[in-house]
Amino acid sequence: MSVSARLALAGARRSPWQTLIRILVLSAAAALLGAMLLFVGNSLQTMGASAVRSVPLDWQGPVSSYRADLRVAGAVGRLPGIQQASATATAPLADAAHTGPAGLTNTGAGAVLAVPPGYDTHLHTYRVLQGGFAPGGVVLDQQMASTLQARLGDFVTLRSRPHAKPERFRVTGVALVTHPDVLFQPLNPQLGPAAAQPPANIALMPLTTFAARYAATLRTLTAANVGSSAVPGAQDGVQWEVQAQLDPRSLSGSPATALARATQARNRVQRVLTGQIQFVDNLGDKLNTAAGDALYAEALYIMLALPGALIALGLVYLAGLGSAERDRRDVALLLARGGRRRDVISLALFDSFLVGVGAGLLGTALAVLAGNALVTGGVQLTPGRVLATGAVCLALAVLGAAAARVTTAVRTLKTSIVDARRGVQRERSPLWRRIGLDFIALILSGLIYWLTASTGFSAVVSPDSNPTLSLAVYMFFAPALLWIGITLLLVRLRGRMVGWLARVLTGRRATSWRALLLASAGRRGAAINRGLVLVGLLLAFGVSLGVFTATYDQQVTVDAQLTLGGDVTVTAPPGRVQQAGLAQAVARVPGVQSATAVDHSYAYVGPDLQDTYGVSPVTLGHATTLRDSYFLGGTAAQIMQRLRNRPDGILVSKETITDYSLNLGDLLKLRVLDRRTGGFKTVSFHVMGVVQEFPSAPKDSFMVANLNYLEAHDHGPGPNVIFAKAGSDPAGIAARVSAATRRYGTTVSNIAQQSVQTGSAITTVDLSGVRDIEEVFAIGLAAAAMALFVALAMSERRQEFATMAAVGAPLRRIGAFLWSEAALVLALSIVLAIGLGFALSEMLIAMLQHVFDPPPDHLAIPWGYLGGLFGAAIGASAIAVAVAARTLARLRLGEVLREP
Repeated sequence: MSVSARLALAGARRSPWQTLIRILVLSAAAALLGAMLLFVGNSLQTMGASAVRSVPLDWQGPVSSYRADLRVAGAVGRLPGIQQASATATAPLADAAHTGPAGLTNTGAGAVLAVPPGYDTHLHTYRVLQGGFAPGGVVLDQQMASTLQARLGDFVTLRSRPHAKPERFRVTGVALVTHPDVLFQPLNPQLGPAAAQPPANIALMPLTTFAARYAATLRTLTAANVGSSAVPGAQDGVQWEVQAQLDPRSLSGSPATALARATQARNRVQRVLTGQIQFVDNLGDKLNTAAGDALYAEALYIMLALPGALIALGLVYLAGLGSAERDRRDVALLLARGGRRRDVISLALFDSFLVGVGAGLLGTALAVLAGNALVTGGVQLTPGRVLATGAVCLALAVLGAAAARVTTAVRTLKTSIVDARRGVQRERSPLWRRIGLDFIALILSGLIYWLTASTGFSAVVSPDSNPTLSLAVYMFFAPALLWIGITLLLVRLRGRMVGWLARVLTGRRATSWRALLLASAGRRGAAINRGLVLVGLLLAFGVSLGVFTATYDQQVTVDAQLTLGGDVTVTAPPGRVQQAGLAQAVARVPGVQSATAVDHSYAYVGPDLQDTYGVSPVTLGHATTLRDSYFLGGTAAQIMQRLRNRPDGILVSKETITDYSLNLGDLLKLRVLDRRTGGFKTVSFHVMGVVQEFPSAPKDSFMVANLNYLEAHDHGPGPNVIFAKAGSDPAGIAARVSAATRRYGTTVSNIAQQSVQTGSAITTVDLSGVRDIEEVFAIGLAAAAMALFVALAMSERRQEFATMAAVGAPLRRIGAFLWSEAALVLALSIVLAIGLGFALSEMLIAMLQHVFDPPPDHLAIPWGYLGGLFGAAIGASAIAVAVAARTLARLRLGEVLREP
């Protein structure tokens, strides 16, 4: 064993407590980063799986004929990675009729979906409620069956086009089509997925029955005539298509990884079947969006985690200073016995390796424990993920230990050289101090923040657009530069502020005990400033993290209600709300405070199909939340009163106002689907207000109109959504609402459930895991930082305190020098933490305005967490001072005074 190794081991045995402190602090820094890596990896994988699960139909590929449909579907289904491929078809429905006890009943236009046996094994685009498929029969969508008043076993007639001969089919089942907008979208692989007006009436039938009896009178659609109907949004021919679903097990990993694998699978299929099929890739479109959100999430996680990890490494340096005196003596002894500078560095490196390996292994274990304990559902550990985390923790721990230990050794070596040259050479300031890097960073941070706040830029991330990604990185410069600028500014001060404050408060001479304490602190300004830098920045990190995540969580709830529409939202098949009086039934459920019915439909503004909401302005505000920030040009109450006062009034989204140069009071003609005739007709409205957000509305273009006026012109079956305001238990109330309305085919969602979905969908990134991990570490590290500062102050002033004790100073007076420094550092750190922490939180929220939908009205303050954070620092300081006082009582004055 080398001399350096023996000295390192001997030093560790001689000072076991100092070595243990270094290992513990370093392992905490490594564990923080390791736990964050585990959390981020698990989050990205969860995001990818969630995006894959949310797509009901991965691929839709148009083909030219029935035979091609069967042949290509079979070929696609046999390829690896394909879970299911089915030959299907869609076609228009001109009208349907049924003769029953109530006489003849008709429906307007709609669509037909033809599927093969076993279609719903892995493709879940509809749910059979009664009966099933049978040769020669038809399965009616629930709404169509209700309109025709048709039951199982009845006969209905379907007409494929106007004036064609109707075909007679037996009703063999009733189903609920859950994704008509996907099933009946125009299939143009060059344009990708496209929004479509869902048909009002849907009939399903076996593919063989469809080919033999229904499709004969219709032409086959090709890419050239997709969407060429005279009626916008209506299909005018047979669309033979292959619908395919990928095996989700082949799409594991992050959204970007899943997107790459899905794209490779699609290209492989299209290469094998060259010229036979091209797919509209619904899965790729969804994963592309999720990949952009994941990229943004990674940047946000880095911004939240990196400062904590760097400050934790600063604590490692602070812990290393505790052994600086011992290191100085060891270096002096080694040099006196013929050692060289290379031996000194070798000793430092070996010591760092020993400490780093121990801290890295402990940090890995802590990271795994923290990840599983603090992240809901755990972090889904795999051997590969554990090994990768362990490698990162070990590397960080070894490098962190080496940075602290080698720096101390080099500084010790330089001491004698500096002393020898002090008479002929003056030490120069560092380059960053001479050029004012701290001031430059602060000015740039403020400038970027001002530009962002004044211009309304938002950090939107798109994986396919480098300019957009660069804009996102630019947004994160403001908080990063603020961190850098404040840190360098505190280092520049080097305690001069403490010295100046002491001189101002005490005058030229210290004439009282308190003045003496202040004067002593002033002379130790550099040491106090060192503690202020680490403790203050650590507490600021904790404050900014707590305030930002609390505001984020607050907005997740707000966003969830905006996405869902209300505390409890009921979605019903068309016609059932009015027929069964569901709005009144929901309002009577115990716990429901108010309910209102909404008609969610579609209308054309020029060539654009937009969501349209028919509402009751009187009851809407009682059943859901309407914030003033949702509207432009007035408060929520004022805008809704305008809509109420004018029956043909309409509220138009900001995007549509801009795109079509509209102003308040302008006439706006919309093409609305007349459910009685099946065609579109022009309806006149007048613009009464501009709306930015609306409950359950999409984020881009939509409109809000009076329910009665809309129903009078579209002759629709009435509202299909109910918003309800619940009490303190939305999940329990939703269960009661579901039990009361289940027999009508309703789907009930609640805000608690939506908050979880919103938090796991990365457009509003889930911060619960990162919050819990970092808050626990922040509290622990804050306590450790203050304890280390007190221990280091005790170590640095051992001889001074021993001298004071030797001349008869009481221990209580000697201990006052310790607790006064600790109190001063703690007070200044809390002031710095509050100011910097809130500034960083405000800046991060301003940078990320697009995440909050709507933006927050104010910062949320987590009083309990902040109390725990500051309480941990105060408590650790008190304990450390008490321990130091006991150590003072046991000092061996002779040994201490004889130390060189």
